[in-house]
Amino acid sequence: MYFQNPVPTRSYPPPGNVVSVQTHVFWRHKGIVSDRWHNGKPLVISASARAGVASEEPWDTFSAGDPVQDDGYPSTLPRWEVLRRARMMIGRQYILLKFNCDHFVALAHGQEPKSPQLGATVVVALAAILIGAAMS
Repeated sequence: MYFQNPVPTRSYPPPGNVVSVQTHVFWRHKGIVSDRWHNGKPLVISASARAGVASEEPWDTFSAGDPVQDDGYPSTLPRWEVLRRARMMIGRQYILLKFNCDHFVALAHGQEPKSPQLGATVVVALAAILIGAAMS
């Protein structure tokens, strides 16, 4: 059962804030802090490959036991609007190139859906291919 606005046992980022956990060497999985709580911790709304869709899940499921970083609040939209937009995407299929966690967070905050992490990965991969080809 999920509750709203409990007295937290420790300090968590406010609803609407972007949070992230390291998933691979250079990648971070991002989500949005919910205003709903479970077992004394806020839920997190995100689009993940693990779930296959955008979903609202417990803090510990989102973090998978890793430290969670507060990445702040990147827009001027009201927090309730960010959460409304995020919840409208729940159930949407995760597609790495079209709808990943970066796209999800940007759309929820009313921004252009882009994925800087994916773009950087493509650039590095292309550079590696070109360097490999030049050395052959």
